[in-house]
Amino acid sequence: MFRKLLAVAFVIVALHLTSMLTLGTSVAGSLIGNLLQITACGLAVAAAVFASRRTTGLSRRFWVLVGCGLAVWGVANAGWTYYEIALRMEPPTGSVVRFLFGIQSIFFALAVFLNQDKDASTLDAESVLDFVQIAIVFFFIYIGFYYIPSHHLGARAAYLRGPLMETGEDVALVLLAAVQAMRARSSQIRKLYRSFAAYLLAYAVCTGVTNYVQTANVIPTGTWYDLGWTAPLLGAALWAASWRPSPVTPGPQRPRQKRFGELLLDNSTMALAPLIVLLQVAQPQTDWRAVRFTLLGVSIVCYAARLGVTQYRQNQTEDTLQRHNRAMDSAVNGIAIVDVKGQHTYVNAAFAQIMGHENPESIVGRPWKDVYAPQDVDRVEGEIRESLRKSGKWYGPMTIHRRDGSALPVEMAVTALPDGGVVCVSRDMTAKREAENARAQAEAKYRMLVEQVAAISYIAELGIHGEWLYVSPQVETMFGFSTEEWLMDSRAWTQHVHPEDHKVVEAAEEASKRGERFQAEYRVVRKDGRVIWVSDTAVVVAGSDAHPLMEGIIVDITERKQLETQLQQSRRMEAIGRLAGGIAHDFNNLLTIIKGYTELALKRPRISPELQADVERIEDASERAGTLVRQLLAFSRRQVLQPKLVDLNSIVMGLDKLLRRLMDEDIQMTTIPGKDIGTIKADPAQIEQVIMNLVVNARDAMPKGGRLTVETANVDLDAAYASDHATVKPGSYVMLAVSDTGTGMSPETVAHIFEPFYTTKESGRGTGLGLSTVYGIVKQSGGHIWVYSEPGRGSSFKVYLPRVEQAPEALPTVKVASGQEKGTETILLVEDQPQVRELARMALSEKGYTVLVTSSPEDAESACARHGAQIHLLLTDLIMPGITGRELAKRLTARHREMRVLYMSGYTFGITTQTGMQSGLLEDGVAFLQKPFTPSALSEKVREVLDRSLATSKS
Repeated sequence: MFRKLLAVAFVIVALHLTSMLTLGTSVAGSLIGNLLQITACGLAVAAAVFASRRTTGLSRRFWVLVGCGLAVWGVANAGWTYYEIALRMEPPTGSVVRFLFGIQSIFFALAVFLNQDKDASTLDAESVLDFVQIAIVFFFIYIGFYYIPSHHLGARAAYLRGPLMETGEDVALVLLAAVQAMRARSSQIRKLYRSFAAYLLAYAVCTGVTNYVQTANVIPTGTWYDLGWTAPLLGAALWAASWRPSPVTPGPQRPRQKRFGELLLDNSTMALAPLIVLLQVAQPQTDWRAVRFTLLGVSIVCYAARLGVTQYRQNQTEDTLQRHNRAMDSAVNGIAIVDVKGQHTYVNAAFAQIMGHENPESIVGRPWKDVYAPQDVDRVEGEIRESLRKSGKWYGPMTIHRRDGSALPVEMAVTALPDGGVVCVSRDMTAKREAENARAQAEAKYRMLVEQVAAISYIAELGIHGEWLYVSPQVETMFGFSTEEWLMDSRAWTQHVHPEDHKVVEAAEEASKRGERFQAEYRVVRKDGRVIWVSDTAVVVAGSDAHPLMEGIIVDITERKQLETQLQQSRRMEAIGRLAGGIAHDFNNLLTIIKGYTELALKRPRISPELQADVERIEDASERAGTLVRQLLAFSRRQVLQPKLVDLNSIVMGLDKLLRRLMDEDIQMTTIPGKDIGTIKADPAQIEQVIMNLVVNARDAMPKGGRLTVETANVDLDAAYASDHATVKPGSYVMLAVSDTGTGMSPETVAHIFEPFYTTKESGRGTGLGLSTVYGIVKQSGGHIWVYSEPGRGSSFKVYLPRVEQAPEALPTVKVASGQEKGTETILLVEDQPQVRELARMALSEKGYTVLVTSSPEDAESACARHGAQIHLLLTDLIMPGITGRELAKRLTARHREMRVLYMSGYTFGITTQTGMQSGLLEDGVAFLQKPFTPSALSEKVREVLDRSLATSKS
C-alpha cells in the first residue's frame, strides 16, 4: 500500500508542477491547485483511518483524532476554493472557512493530550472532559487572538495575524508532542509521538512560511507556494500508511500508581485550562462577554468533574493495588519484581521462604545478584538475558541454593516489564518432584507386576480387526510369539483363534462396541501348533481424542478346562451309574427267577433231551446276562464288596502266569512289583478283575505286538497333583500301572474311555464295559484312575488305591459245599417281589426247611411275634418299601439274640443312608447273597450261615 501511495504522491506533485508551468495563477490553474490540495488531504485522511484500524488502544484513538483534524482542514480548503474561484475573493475574517482553519489544531491538541495510562481504544469520562477543556482553550485562543482583533484592526493586519497564530499553535503542539514522547513508557507510544512531533514541525514550517507569504503578498493559488500545503498533506498520508504497531512486550496486568512528579504535572495541566479561560474573561473587551462567562463556567465544571473522576479513579487504583498486593502476598508461588537497576522492588512471603529468608523486607531493595547464589546466577544469567531480548520472557526449571546451602528445585518464569524491569514467578517443585518420583516408582511397580503376572496384558482398538497398541511380554510365554511379532500382525490376530471359536470372539467384540465388557473363552493355536484355552476379559476405556480402546488381560485356562472336563466326565459317569444301577436291580430280580426255575426245570425227572437242550441254552444266556449285570453294578458302584487288607503285589504275582497265557507271542510282558509297597483295603476278587480287564485291554491295543508293563509302587500325591486332577485328594497311595506301546488314543477318545458301552473295537469284539467296570471298582474302593495316552505312542493306565498302615490279612480258603445237605431249621423269608419270594420258598422247602413267608417288614414282625423262638434264620432283602432289611434285622435280633441273618439284594443303591453300610462294603461277619442266585446257591448260603452260627455257639 505504501508504494502505491508513494506513486500517487509523485503524480500529484507532478500535476502541481505541470499546472503551475502551464496555467499559472489563472482560474483553471487555481482550481486545479486547490483540487490537488484537497485530494492530498483526502489521501491523508484515508491513510489515517486505515492506520487506526491496524492498531489498538491509544494508537487507534490517536489516528482517529489526526484524521479528524486533517478532514477539517480539507473541508475548510473546499470552502476557500469556493470563495477564491466562484466569488473571486478571499474569505472574510469572520467566515466559517477561516473558523474551520482555526480549529483544525484542536484535534491535533486532543491527540497530544491523550492519557497514556489508559491504553484503550475507546474514550472514557476523563478523556471527554479533557477534550472539552482543550476545545474551550483553543476556541478562546481563536477568538481572542484572531477573531475579535480582526474587527479592530485592518483587513490586511487581521489576515497577517491568522498565519502567525496558527504557526504559534503548531509550535506549541510540537513542544507538547515532544514532552509526551519523553513521558511515554512504551516504545510504541514513544515512537508515535516522536513521529508526530517531527510531522508537526515540518507542517508548521511549510504551512507557516507559505501561509504568511501568500497572505502578505496576496498571491492566489497556482504558484510554487502551493507545494507548501500539498507536501505536508502528502507527508501525513505517507506517514500514516507506513505506520506499523510494534509488538507489545507482555507484562503483569497490574494498575500502576503514578509518581509524585507525574501527579503534579497532570494536576497542573488540568488546572491550566480554567486559568487560560479566566485570563480571557478578565480582559476588558466586552465582545462575546456572555459566551466567555458561559465557557468559563463550563471549564470550571469540567475541571471539578475531572478532579472528582481522577480522585475516584485513584482510589479505585489504590484499592486494586492493595487487592493485588494482598493476592500476591498470599500466593503460593513466589513473586518478585526487579526494576531496571536490578534491585528488588517487591517480594512476597512465598518468594522469601523459597530463598530461605524469614520475611520479604530482608530482600526488598537488594540487588538480585545478592539474593541468588553465585552458582545459580552464573548458570542461567546468559540464557535468561538472551531469551528476554528475543521474546521478552524466559521459563524453565532450575535449582536454587538457599542461604543455608540447601538446594531447592523450582520452576521459574521471568517476564520483561514495559518500564525495563522484570517480574519473577517461582514455584517450589519439591512436592511435585516427590509426587513424580512416587508416580515413577508406582509405574515401575505396576509395570513389573504386569510383566511378572502369569497373564497377558494388552491395549487394543475396538473391533475384530482393531490394532493392538500394547501387549505385555507374557505373549511369548503363552502364545510363543515375541511382542514385536504379535504387534506387527495384530490386526489379523484372529488367525490364531481356533476356527470353531471365531463366533465366540465376534460376539464379544460386538458387545465391546456397545460399551460392554469383552468376555470370551476360546482356544488359541500357539506358534508351535499346540492348542490352549484362554480367558479374555477387557473393558472399554476412553483413549486419546475420545477414541475408545480396550484394556484387558488374557489368562491361560487350559488346566481349568481340563479339570472341568474331568468333573463333567465324573458327573456324567455318576449319572450313567445311577441309571445302570437301577436297571441292574430290576434285572437281577428277573434273572433270579429265570436262573432259579431253569435249575428246577433241569432237575425234573424224565425231561426230554430237546427240552433239556433248550433249557440249558436259557441257563447259558442267563449266566451271560448275570455277568453283564455284575459289570453294570461294578461300574455304577452298586455292588457289595467284601474288602480285605491285602498286599497288591501278591494279587499281581498270583495272576502273572494266567495273564502271560493270555498274551500273543509278539507281545513282551514285564511285571515290576514295587519294593515294600503298602497295604490296601479292597475286595481281592474285584482287584483281580481290575488287573485282568486292564491287561486284556492293553493286549487288544497292540494287534501288531509290543511291550506291556505291569508295575506297582508306593506314591504320595501332593496338592499340586490334586489341583490338576479334580477328584484326587492328596495323600499316600499304592499305584498299579498297566502300560502298553499300542495304538494309543486321541484326547477325544480319552474323554469317553470309561463310559459304559463305549468301545474303539470293531463290532462283535467286546461289550464296552471292561474299562467302565474297572472305573466303578476303583472308585468304590476309594481310589482313582487316570489314563495317559497319545495316538501312536501307546497308553498308560494308573490306578491309585489308598494306602493303609495295617498289615495284610491271610486270604481265607474257600470251602466248596456239596449242595446235598438238608436242614430242619425254621427260616423267616422277607421279600417284596412275589416271584422271587415264591422261588426262595420252594428251594428252601425242598431242602427240608420250614419257611415262614412274608412280603413286608410289618408282616415279618408279626410273624416273629408269633414264632420268634422257633425262627433260626432271617432271610431278608436289603431294600424294601418302608424300613430296610438292616433295620428289620436290628429289631428282630434285639428280641431273639440267637436268630441269624442273611441279606440278599440285587444292588446297594442308597446303602449308606438306608442300610448303614458304607459305600457297599460289608462289615465283618455280615452274610450277604448277591442277586441273581440259583436255588442251589441259596441253599448252600443258608446252610453256610446256619452251620457257622452253630460252630460259633459251640465254641
